[in-house]
Amino acid sequence: RIENLHYAYTKAAHHFAQPRQQQLLKVDPKRLQASLQTIVGMVVYSWAKVSKELMADLSIHYTYTLVLDDSKDDPHPTMENYFDDLQAGREQAHPWWKLVNEHFPNVLRHFGPFCSLNLIRSTLDFFEGCWIEQYNFGGYPGSHDYPGFLRRMNGLGHCVRASLWPKAQFDERKQFLEITSSIAQMENWMVWVNDLMSF
Repeated sequence: RIENLHYAYTKAAHHFAQPRQQQLLKVDPKRLQASLQTIVGMVVYSWAKVSKELMADLSIHYTYTLVLDDSKDDPHPTMENYFDDLQAGREQAHPWWKLVNEHFPNVLRHFGPFCSLNLIRSTLDFFEGCWIEQYNFGGYPGSHDYPGFLRRMNGLGHCVRASLWPKAQFDERKQFLEITSSIAQMENWMVWVNDLMSF
């Protein structure tokens, strides 16, 4: 595992040390360092049977999510044309989306179309959940489903579970039922694991 930790950390650290990442993310170097160490360890030990290249690519992706978590930047102005830009193939205005979209092909190349769609959708949900959390709103009185709704949205359950099925090891068509069942099973409890790792 030491070799995998070294490889994933070196590749992820190099990725985030690039001037474009530094300029667009504007993250405190100590926070970025702590995020990298946390995520690389989590990925290498949790995705122990995947290639070290996938470990590195997932480490970068999940570091992006950790950097976005608890962000204070209002995304509204840079999200005005999100869909139009997406549909037209233009670069996104939001700096986080610029970088995540640039890196996404490196992650998605490891997965079949169904798992890739889950990775994309769950990442979108995560972004939306982080946006909602900026308002520090727990729901109106009587809105009992609101906390769970928000927690599932930004818990990355679908993303994490789908990323456990790389196409180098699993045939998505042959194991489609197992994949969908595992995603359904993991979604609800993954958010609480996420919370535990935050402390």
